[in-house]
Amino acid sequence: MLQLYIDTLYNLRSKWPNAWAGLPVVLNACIHRLWPQGPPQSGSQAQTLLNAAKNMASHMEDVADASIYEPNYHNRLHTADALTAICLLMQSLKAQEFKLSDEWAAALLLAVSSHDVLHPGGANGFVQEFEQRSAHEMRDIAQGLNMDAVWTDRVSELILRTDPTLVAANHDLVKDRPFEMNLDWACVLINEADILASATSRYGPELGQALAQEWALKNHPLHQVVGTPQGRLQFLSSLRFSSPAAERFGMAHHVAEQITSLRKA
Repeated sequence: MLQLYIDTLYNLRSKWPNAWAGLPVVLNACIHRLWPQGPPQSGSQAQTLLNAAKNMASHMEDVADASIYEPNYHNRLHTADALTAICLLMQSLKAQEFKLSDEWAAALLLAVSSHDVLHPGGANGFVQEFEQRSAHEMRDIAQGLNMDAVWTDRVSELILRTDPTLVAANHDLVKDRPFEMNLDWACVLINEADILASATSRYGPELGQALAQEWALKNHPLHQVVGTPQGRLQFLSSLRFSSPAAERFGMAHHVAEQITSLRKA
């Protein structure tokens, strides 16, 4: 699964940005992979969540087309990376015969599609600053789609808990708990998807460089560190992977090998 993900990252980058197919194409590919026999029944809550995700994907393309600045890291390519990651993580869970309802699968696709919408680049000035903006935008997109308030609130919470300062606490909440699809485990899955590309040895270093460039434009105090080998070592050392899907990917071992290599350099 990890090699499939890395191959997909290569395919995404081969078209970025000049021949970019667009987030709707990436999202539709994820939907087809998760529902190979066809999407959830029309009128179902899962279909409503997927419709909101499609609207968000199109909205992000419109925002990018109308903008003179798209962040070096927190851009549509990052969203595509994370969408592909959450898709393959969920597919791994299904292959391991964990129960994953259509509603939760669709909600995670919507949350990932939305989690960095309107991201201005840089880092939060206070907890959930950018995530609150993204959650609000998701709620606007969902208006008029008859989405159940329970699912709107769940997706909003998933977005809010992608704040990097909350990730460790999200993992702590599921520590020593068996996997079952609920809000806490969904938060861990979206956190894992959010950084999966950066955790790979193939694309992680260049993504660190992209983040350094983004932070430099915003005068972030750590822009001179994040793209260096020491910055990468600190990043990798901070990572946690808790889901059975990440275990099947072999992420802990993959990260440990990189840490060992960096410490020897």
